[in-house]
Amino acid sequence: TQSFLTTPPPLHHDSYQSPSSASSLHAKKSSSPPPPSSGQFELQELRAQLQTMKTKSISSRYLAPEKRTELSLYLTSLVSKAPSPISKRSIGPYIKGKTWRLAFSTEQATLDDLPFGATVFLRIKDDDDGGESYKKGELDYVLKFSKRVWGLRELVAKCTYQLDTSAVNPGLLTFIYQNIQTDMFGMKNLPIGFFGLLKDRGTFLETIWFDGQMWVDRGFNDGGMEYYNVYWLEDEEDEWNQ
Repeated sequence: TQSFLTTPPPLHHDSYQSPSSASSLHAKKSSSPPPPSSGQFELQELRAQLQTMKTKSISSRYLAPEKRTELSLYLTSLVSKAPSPISKRSIGPYIKGKTWRLAFSTEQATLDDLPFGATVFLRIKDDDDGGESYKKGELDYVLKFSKRVWGLRELVAKCTYQLDTSAVNPGLLTFIYQNIQTDMFGMKNLPIGFFGLLKDRGTFLETIWFDGQMWVDRGFNDGGMEYYNVYWLEDEEDEWNQ
């Protein structure tokens, strides 16, 4: 775990087998520069390293600074180079009935603001109404604790949501808190309206890139600086989702 947190991955170099003839070599030297990367390298690195973090139960809030910078550069490069594989306005059917874990953020404050030992999950309900029901529905905004805090296992904010499928803000997910419940001392769904832990947190998720496994949204901090969050699709039987 420590080596993953502190040791950067090996450098990757593109290779090129030049022709043997002098004329071909001259033509190569005088040719225009190669096209920019498609973002595939960045995507592969992000997938591999986020999967490693998940396998080893490494929270992104505790990453070494150099590792956080590395992943931030990969993510920023990916969303700037590669268009979203699935159209932002078409993500509705892909997110419904699924659970998504906040796996990484380029904004450290996003993670530092969370309570100790907490991980964010979005559980998007599948109401199975058919038609265009994917444009709206219910979701749980969950803070799940890795270690019980005062007997607390998770906090659940019950929400309704709407997904913008227009050309105005495609992929913009707006969710509104209805009430907050908890699983405390093994007693589930106890109303805790006095527990304002999630009060006034952001209620918008602006989709910027989506491929069915990684869901990237964009935000802006208090200084107006752009940042990105990565939500990772969870397996139904995954230990993070128990």
